[in-house]
Formats: sequence, structure tokens, C-alpha cells
Amino acid sequence: MTVNWTAVAISVGICSMVAILEGFLTGDSLKTWYPGLRKPDWHIPLWAFVIVGVLVYVINGFVAYRVLTEVPSREDQLVALTALVVVMVLNTLWNYAFLEYQSTLIGFLGVVGFLGPLLVLQTALFAYDMVAAWTHIAYTLWVIAYDLPLFYVMWRLNPER
Repeated sequence: MTVNWTAVAISVGICSMVAILEGFLTGDSLKTWYPGLRKPDWHIPLWAFVIVGVLVYVINGFVAYRVLTEVPSREDQLVALTALVVVMVLNTLWNYAFLEYQSTLIGFLGVVGFLGPLLVLQTALFAYDMVAAWTHIAYTLWVIAYDLPLFYVMWRLNPER
């Protein structure tokens, strides 16, 4: 198997641009406001969230590479890559809104609203490349099984915040 270095560069470029945007928009609320929130006992610590975030970028980079190298139609590549970038940017904007407005309600509603575009992406991946789809399903299941209940419980535990 030969490596398509153009696809690697595009995949890394997409992930890097979104990561830079996310770092720029995060602000200091992650260090100042977020630690003071009441959280359920099953909440993972912040350092573990960092590991999950890195793994999500690795998954997204792999998915982008697969789309660029395994999906034969340029139109289908455009659909899948657009869906991927939309999901990545929406995740970044969710982080910004949650932390900037310091609102657990915004955090919960943001996850609920994020499910639509995430499921569109997951559906597109199943239509175009099963390997990418099954790789990305880990993130989709994380959002459904962990993020959604977590931010609901955090909103209920911190209704004033």
C-alpha cells in the first residue's frame, strides 16, 4: 500500500486548522469556570478529556484520509468531507459557546443540536466507506452514550450555571 501524501497533507491540514480554531476560541473558562461545576461521579477527569480530544482528531484525520483515498467520486468525497468539516467546526463552536457563555444549559442543548449533523456524517460514511464509518462510530457513540447524558446531568446539577 502506498501512502497518498497529498491526502495526508489535506487531512492533517483540516485537523490542524480546526484544532487551532478550537484553541483560539476556548479561552480560560476551562481552567476557571468549568472546574467549579458539580459533575456526576462517572465524569472523567479533565486530563482524560484531553486524551479523548486527541483521539477524536486522530479519528477525524483518518476518516478524511480514507474519504480522499477510498471514495472514488469527487462529488461523494465533497459530501463526506463537507459533513466531516461541519461536524468538526460545530464541535469547536459548541466548546466556545459552552465555555464563553458559561452555561450548562447551552452545553446540553448544544450536544442535542450536534446530534443531527453528526448522524448525517455517520450516514454518509456508511454510504461511502465502511472502514471510515466503523472507525468514526466510536466518536458518534461517545457523543450519544457519554456526552449527551453528561451534559444533561451537569445542567440538572448546575441549573443556575
